[in-house]
Amino acid sequence: MFSGWMIGSFLISLAMAWHIIRNGRSQLWLLGLALASFTGYGPFVWIAYLVFAVIPDFFNSHGVRKFRAGLKEVADPGRAYREAKRDAERVGSADSKRLLAEESLKRGLHADAVALYESAMSGPLGEGDPTLLKGMARAKLLAGDPAASEQWFLKLKELDPKAFDTDSELDYARALEEQGRTDEAVVQYERVTPRYSGEEARVRFALLLQKTGKIDRAQALFREAIDAVQDAPSYYRSRQTEWVKIAKQNLR
Repeated sequence: MFSGWMIGSFLISLAMAWHIIRNGRSQLWLLGLALASFTGYGPFVWIAYLVFAVIPDFFNSHGVRKFRAGLKEVADPGRAYREAKRDAERVGSADSKRLLAEESLKRGLHADAVALYESAMSGPLGEGDPTLLKGMARAKLLAGDPAASEQWFLKLKELDPKAFDTDSELDYARALEEQGRTDEAVVQYERVTPRYSGEEARVRFALLLQKTGKIDRAQALFREAIDAVQDAPSYYRSRQTEWVKIAKQNLR
């Protein structure tokens, strides 16, 4: 008969093995787990794996890093920008300039961001970096040059279609809209809105439809945006506050 401890140990070891394989850990962890399971030292391996692999990864995860950065920004507004500027001045690498450009965009320094992206892309491989292409395209859009933004997005899409994600697709639709190419913008909004995570695409699309006289469709999209957050988790509602407010202001 198998005891509850044996069944529990087996399930924990199985879950750990799955985690090791899924995350591409060293096969030595699997070997250690197997040996420990036969010798009764399984719990020691579980603890070691938790301490030396799982916990460090958790604290270095994107979500946790973003949370820590948010706390720093609340405690010391402008700190991220100052640090990025210092690193760009001291190091001068393409990556340090990219980080400063991203911080500049957050602070509305759009022309500065364009200049930084141009500098970061001045090297031989600059225009082969999807992250730089995407950043430049967005910076051009926010700096009021939608035609140039469109061209950068097309370069990004040609270079790396996977990097042309839904955020890029939405900005591409905006670039078309700001050039007055309404029909093309509508087609692009139609493509991205169902797949976009958040209500920004839906509300922007509704605003464009409203301007073109397609009131019923626009009203339906405004209503969808409002309804989408009604029963959503609080974190989602808080992130969509701006777009829900716009939708409510335009709903008749």
